[in-house]
Amino acid sequence: MKKIMLDEMTWHEIEQVLTQPVVVLVPTGSTEQHGLHLPINVDSRCTTYISQQAAIKANKRKIRVLVAPTIHYTSIPVFRDFPGTIGPPTDTVVALFEGIARSFIKNGFSNIVFINGHFPNSSPLTTALWTVCLDFPKAGLYALNWWDLGSSTIQAERQSSCMFHAEELETSVSLVIQPENVNMEFAKKDFPTFSVSKKWVFPDFFAPQKLFFHSRVKLPNRARGSSGVMGDATVASAKSGEKFLSAIISDLVELLVEIVESEGKVEL
Repeated sequence: MKKIMLDEMTWHEIEQVLTQPVVVLVPTGSTEQHGLHLPINVDSRCTTYISQQAAIKANKRKIRVLVAPTIHYTSIPVFRDFPGTIGPPTDTVVALFEGIARSFIKNGFSNIVFINGHFPNSSPLTTALWTVCLDFPKAGLYALNWWDLGSSTIQAERQSSCMFHAEELETSVSLVIQPENVNMEFAKKDFPTFSVSKKWVFPDFFAPQKLFFHSRVKLPNRARGSSGVMGDATVASAKSGEKFLSAIISDLVELLVEIVESEGKVEL
């Protein structure tokens, strides 16, 4: 069986892989509180698992995909008062993402895909990759949030109206990925409060948002006794998690195939 984990390969094995079309996936997570029922590794474990499973399936379709070591420490703009929530400043994270992308390109990788599991990483990733692509216009640089994959299945199967943090989606997926670290006895139902109406913003990844940034939000706060959940974790199940993951991984494999097939077809 072909190796998929980049850090389990020798430099010579990697050199040989680079003689063929290849995609490297960079799982990007965080070290952040996820309620009383989930561990602080959720963002990283989700992106790592999804990347690994997609790589295995893609390689069976003769598309060579490797999974880079996961980025665990990223910016934590909220939840900083919860024990175990740890991360560097945003500018440090932007520099980290940019440096990693540049290093992969200089190594000879032409297709680099960041699989993100921590919403606040979206802006730093975009900033970093825009900067890199100006210097390397022919490189294939991509970034996506894993919950944006398999969205039609997630919408059809979901039981709750709010999916934002440590809720039904992340809990269901975690019940599949790391059931030994999930304690449903402590799952909670809690929601953030915004200063403006639902017409402009709604606490759900799948709802249309008019504002892409808003600061006056009543978020989970340790001092107020919050559980750290934003949504309804009580309705989560492994059965839903299996359906969610199947659709997510299937979409990612489809994207990876398209990325490899598109290489060299666009004149820049």
